[in-house]
Amino acid sequence: MQSSAILERFQTAASRYPDRPAIIGTGYSISYSELEQRAASVAHRIADRVPGPTVALLYSNTPEFAPLFLGAVWAGKTVAVLPTLAPPQLLKVMAMETGVGLVITGEEFVPQLSAVGIPYWIGDASAEFEPSQVPMRPRPDGAAVLLYTSGTTGRPKAVALSEENMLADIDGCKRATGFDDTAVMLAVLPLFHAYGLTISTLLPLTIGASVVVPEKFIPRQILQLIEKHRVTTLIAVPAQYRVLTKEPTPVDASSLWLCIAGAERLPERIAQEFQERFGHRLVQGYGTTELSPVVAFSPPEDNAFGSVGRPLPNITVTIRGDDDEILETGQIGEVCVSGPTVMLGYLGDPAMTAQKIRNEVLHTSDKGYLDADGFLFLLGRADDLVKVSGEKVYPSEVENALETIAGVDEAAVIALPDEKHGARLHAFVQPHPGAELTDVALRAALRKLLENYKVPRSYSFVSQMPRTLTGKTDKRALASAAG
Repeated sequence: MQSSAILERFQTAASRYPDRPAIIGTGYSISYSELEQRAASVAHRIADRVPGPTVALLYSNTPEFAPLFLGAVWAGKTVAVLPTLAPPQLLKVMAMETGVGLVITGEEFVPQLSAVGIPYWIGDASAEFEPSQVPMRPRPDGAAVLLYTSGTTGRPKAVALSEENMLADIDGCKRATGFDDTAVMLAVLPLFHAYGLTISTLLPLTIGASVVVPEKFIPRQILQLIEKHRVTTLIAVPAQYRVLTKEPTPVDASSLWLCIAGAERLPERIAQEFQERFGHRLVQGYGTTELSPVVAFSPPEDNAFGSVGRPLPNITVTIRGDDDEILETGQIGEVCVSGPTVMLGYLGDPAMTAQKIRNEVLHTSDKGYLDADGFLFLLGRADDLVKVSGEKVYPSEVENALETIAGVDEAAVIALPDEKHGARLHAFVQPHPGAELTDVALRAALRKLLENYKVPRSYSFVSQMPRTLTGKTDKRALASAAG
């Protein structure tokens, strides 16, 4: 049994800054002292309602998420945070595999849960009890949180993380950037996302900073929140930065200090347009749920163009070859990580865990290299590598080239079977509004940028790229559409 280090850090922040806004919502805010009171009240209710060791949380991005999560931790529960966009049948599978007896949720999710017979409780985060009245219940050693992967390579997997995992990631991020209690975080990523929970929420709340939580991602309102609350830090996926850059609403964004794009490749054009629009550099980061989640990023003043930054200072990143040998600087191989942020494992799947973590080193399945200055560069996932007529091609290189062509808003490249060449590249292109593009013109433009075998042979034009639960481009859906 152990007490909660996350809760202890939050309570220390609450005692230091009781009147400071902890969570800022639409038209109101919750101070640290009130958040502590609400969390204590939630803990009391959960202790009465949930007999088992695990409770699930299915909740939208609202200020009520924080007291519900902290209250569940206070009650000594392992918290399974379920993805809000999961269909009912998948929610049922997730509830069964995590062993939850009850799902804490909001009114909007009752129809989905009722349809598949999942017991639920409409979360009540009102403050009725003083923190001193509610004992902190110890939790059995092991997972503090269960988070689901994005499902880009199969059904989402439940990742078991300890408090030590998450706090080590938080500490590494603080050391890498200097993030402190004066920061104002804008939480636009889904709170069931590892970045949304650990970095956008727990990082600020365990040191006394403020978190602005918009209930919906409406570009005009997001820009208004940045100006109104003097937001300093924003972490989002490239697609969100894309629409923010295109939003014409005037904004004073001079308060921005650290803007990080994560979850997938950051197109160069988005980074350029963001800096032109807001006068602040957008940098790319890298992480994965299995690593709690951040692996690498660097602030704008210490970054290398095209990289995802340096690894966090409290973990070790190595690049390994097919025989698990550590490769030299500049050599391309699999990105591997060791250190305190490595997950406990996949829930109920020791075989998959053993495949992923070998000799205490987590193998990410991402390909990349480290340069002489320690910056990490990514080329794509190992299973993204395509051989066309015996030549290696990383789709990300082709996508980057496509997005430099006038009229191309976004691109995604997949491989389709080909009897003669082994595989052929197929490009999905989202044009700029009003742009007229043809496959002939794109092919001609690409031949000036890439070797001939890297030029896709076929093209599809889409009005909108499909997204996964966490906002990544859904290449599995694209592959299905391509037939």
